[in-house]
Amino acid sequence: MEIHVSITTLILICLGASCLLISGLFSVQEIGEVNRKLPADEQISYWGMYAEKASRIKQQYKRLYPDGRLHRLRFIFEIIGFLLLLSALITSRFFGHLIRL
Repeated sequence: MEIHVSITTLILICLGASCLLISGLFSVQEIGEVNRKLPADEQISYWGMYAEKASRIKQQYKRLYPDGRLHRLRFIFEIIGFLLLLSALITSRFFGHLIRL
């Protein structure tokens, strides 16, 4: 079976992955900012991410930095990254292959 991927699809994948990487870096920076102001026994681990932890990070960040922009920037890059990857799936006709199966 041969796989053909257009240059447009490859570019969209690279851009989407880059946006998600930047979002991850903002997340790490956000945890660092929160941990800087929390006592040692309440600090948030950098390892692993799940919904409850993400909610705690968001809550603490908004409480400690009411005018902070990191959370918003992380969210924007995350959404753009997912949209670019979805666009890559569409341009690769991925969904068309699923329908034929």
